[in-house]
Amino acid sequence: MKASQAALSCVLACASLSALAADPVQPYLYSHLARWPEFNPGNDNKVTMYGTVDLGLNYAKAENATASKTMQSGGDYTSKLGIYGREDLGGGLKAEFNLESSIKADTGTATTTQFWDRAAWVGLKSREWGTLRLGNQLGATLPLFVDVFGVVTTNSMSYWLASAITQKSAYTAGISSYGLNSDLGNGATQVTTRVPRAISYQTPRINGFDAKLMYAPGANTTSQNKVYNRAGVVTYLNGPWFGSASYNQVFGNNSITGAAVRTDVTGVAGIYDTGSLVLSAAVNQNEVKIQDGGKATVYSLGFILPAGRHVARVSMVYRDTSGVREQATGKEVSSSALGIMAGYDYELSKSVGLYARAGWLRNYGASTIMFNNVTLPLQAGTTNAQLGITAETAAVGMYYHF
Repeated sequence: MKASQAALSCVLACASLSALAADPVQPYLYSHLARWPEFNPGNDNKVTMYGTVDLGLNYAKAENATASKTMQSGGDYTSKLGIYGREDLGGGLKAEFNLESSIKADTGTATTTQFWDRAAWVGLKSREWGTLRLGNQLGATLPLFVDVFGVVTTNSMSYWLASAITQKSAYTAGISSYGLNSDLGNGATQVTTRVPRAISYQTPRINGFDAKLMYAPGANTTSQNKVYNRAGVVTYLNGPWFGSASYNQVFGNNSITGAAVRTDVTGVAGIYDTGSLVLSAAVNQNEVKIQDGGKATVYSLGFILPAGRHVARVSMVYRDTSGVREQATGKEVSSSALGIMAGYDYELSKSVGLYARAGWLRNYGASTIMFNNVTLPLQAGTTNAQLGITAETAAVGMYYHF
């Protein structure tokens, strides 16, 4: 069965399941968003410190390689520290700011040299006129909750497979170790979750619809790559139904010529959330706009089953490509990957929980997608990853929101 036919069958199956869902209650996803200060209407005229400490034990192994057993930060939620402030200026206008940094809970160190790597923005918000923000902020893409594992940078198949974190091989270009969409051409890249130096405007929600536009210049506007990201996303919300469509132009650089290379990323997603059942489906397409540039289509399905303190979730992600080429000969080859992630949470309270995760990713053809920071084994005598490698992971841990 072709990938598109399989995805359509799965979407139809999800639609059939939704008809069997329980009577509507408060949506599960939206009730969980309300724990964060930005989405809490009671946080006017105050500055709030918030965050998460998430730490667990992780087992990970790639085929033909030695297994790793580590203590891992952020197995369910990213460990982070944030500050959010909002002031009511009157007349329906509010000022707000957000600073947020990811941390390694196992060592207490910052995750990157960019301290406020998750948020550093200031803005104005009006129910009548919309929202304007400047700085490092979430991109104009499909929302993170479209992935039932929240696109966490550890146990999320969407993060590794949909983002196409690709290890160097004879079929990648312009990278020395790993890159994003690097099997699609030299200079190929991917939309980042957070976009630095960004300017965004989001409209008010009207009849269930709103839209967000974003522009972010490059780090060095005197270079050939003067633009980092141009984007737009439209969302629709009506009771248990949520839909979203996005379009991004994101720019990388050819490692040989230095020329700017554009990758177009489009996505559509739908969610049905009754509070007792969450169904999610999405399709993303990545296309590199150069001669002989490749294209990847990613199909994602997932569900969440909350029952009191117990929460089960499963996702499946499939990436198919065209235009992947052997660098030495230019010959096009087949390349695809399939991943499945399963998880269970036990919520001790609204702030504290225990979790377990298990994931499996299989590369096919020339694919060299990595999974949960596991480096694929190398071909003998080269720096190129072996092809067709399977990787798996398992984790147990605990989180605490504050």
